[in-house]
Amino acid sequence: METWIWLIVILGVFIGVYYLLQWALGKWLHLGKRRHYRTYHNETHKKWDVRMRLVSALIIVVGYLWVMARGVNGSYGKVAFLTLGSGVILQELCRAYMEWKYSEQRREYIRVLASTGYVLVFLLTIYVTNLFGLA
Repeated sequence: METWIWLIVILGVFIGVYYLLQWALGKWLHLGKRRHYRTYHNETHKKWDVRMRLVSALIIVVGYLWVMARGVNGSYGKVAFLTLGSGVILQELCRAYMEWKYSEQRREYIRVLASTGYVLVFLLTIYVTNLFGLA
């Protein structure tokens, strides 16, 4: 089979297991459906979310400037992968803390941490296996 078909299969399996994990944790922890849009519990949550987004953007910019300054060829994809991944993980960890601290459903942070761990393991697996040998 062609590479792009394997890529679609891998992403499909990842997304399917992700939603299965969300559903199973929701049932196990007796939580409602997870919100798919950003909601803030208070102004502190909103301020920290904006700060984490700015720090993530700064990490991305510094990563690209570092690669451009060193003149390393072929590593733009790795820098993009690592900087975007670290930005997402940083934002989700901040969200987990705010869910633990301010949410009415205090166990929601467990679902956020489990999802973050799953995404982190998937990203590290892709990085270590070089996209399962497809790249």
